[in-house]
Amino acid sequence: MVRDFISLIFPQNCINCQQSLISEEKYLCTGCKIDLPLTNDYQNESNDLFAKFSFESKVKTANAFLYFHQRGVTQKLLHQLKYNRKKDIGVVLGSWFAPQLANLEIDFIVPVPLHRSKLRKRTFNQSEQIASGISEELNVEVKHQLVKRIIATKTQTRKSKVERWENMENVYSEIKEDISNTSALVVDDVITTGATTGMLCQRLVEAGVGQIHIACIARGK
Repeated sequence: MVRDFISLIFPQNCINCQQSLISEEKYLCTGCKIDLPLTNDYQNESNDLFAKFSFESKVKTANAFLYFHQRGVTQKLLHQLKYNRKKDIGVVLGSWFAPQLANLEIDFIVPVPLHRSKLRKRTFNQSEQIASGISEELNVEVKHQLVKRIIATKTQTRKSKVERWENMENVYSEIKEDISNTSALVVDDVITTGATTGMLCQRLVEAGVGQIHIACIARGK
């Protein structure tokens, strides 16, 4: 009753279509949630995202939750998350994504870290929020401090695929914790070339991880 009363005074609208949300809806109305551009990558182990990481034998699966389209619902959700500081959207997206990852054998989750300069500016790590949503649903530990980003790279937007990979060399700290023969889920918000996530996977492999699964909220078609 209290929640319904508050919604009357401060009505919330669907991020996509602006329709008023009812009490059990979060950020998207039921219609827009049903129409989310799902990739269904989890149903195809040899999907396009996995192909970006197939050079690394320790990477066993790679799954994106949604396709990314300019001005589409996925972009709107991520924009609200990253730039309007609605960090709970990350948790919600992670919880929606989690059922597609439920059959994976995972010992822990590693969110892609932000450099401290970007973290100060944004105040939170969007990948950690997504990881938290997945963690809550799957009851798997998130290792927030396993690896740190020690170099602040410039934006990757205008770089080629090769330049993006070169730009990411040595940006992550070495892993000191013993993770030998474990299974890790690496979580990111958006994957394009795979350079950011790929270099993190390299650190995990150097530390002796047994297998790696990759999950992100969005990828291009």
